[in-house]
Amino acid sequence: MRDFNSYNQNENESVNQLNDLKAFAKKYEGASEDEIISQILLEAQKGRRNGTLSDSDIDRFKNMLYPMLNARQREKLEKVVKKIKNN
Repeated sequence: MRDFNSYNQNENESVNQLNDLKAFAKKYEGASEDEIISQILLEAQKGRRNGTLSDSDIDRFKNMLYPMLNARQREKLEKVVKKIKNN
């Protein structure tokens, strides 16, 4: 952190990501794992096409989720991240 403004910006970005994650979880509550992964890939492809999803965005998202997941879920997340970055 260089200054308070950069901290505030990073904090706001984290809050926005968490809110997006909560909305996504609520929207797909009860969906199968395959449905959720397909939707994540579809949304990522849209973001890649329109230039709103970078590798660093993907890494931040992964790093936010990683501590909340078990080993099996982490492995799946790694596979999804790899697919997104390779598309």
